[in-house]
Amino acid sequence: MPAGRTAELEAREMLRCAALMAGDYNGLANLLTDDLVHIHLTGQVDTKEGYLSGFRDKYRFRNIERGPLRIRFFGNTAVMTGRLTQIIDVRDTEQVLDVTAMTTQVWNHDGTRWQLNTCHNAPLA
Repeated sequence: MPAGRTAELEAREMLRCAALMAGDYNGLANLLTDDLVHIHLTGQVDTKEGYLSGFRDKYRFRNIERGPLRIRFFGNTAVMTGRLTQIIDVRDTEQVLDVTAMTTQVWNHDGTRWQLNTCHNAPLA
């Protein structure tokens, strides 16, 4: 496994987590492909627009932790799997969600940068 590519991709995921926690809409948007498919723990499927709308209007991320991450490369595509824990505030109800999930992400490299193309979350007991 190419160590440099792995480190670069791990850094992109850390940037994504940091953007979520900082409320950085533009930073997050830059990390996502235009044809993003995001599958939430509930099974709801979002496009990039829907995912960013929920991020902006519905949720506030207090904490995100990842790892360990397993990354497999297939040309300019990488599949990242690993544990995800999050503490999220639901803005309109003030409900606090404590999330533990296994997450699969597909990242694409466009020749310049890695962007998240697909994310699927499955809850862990």
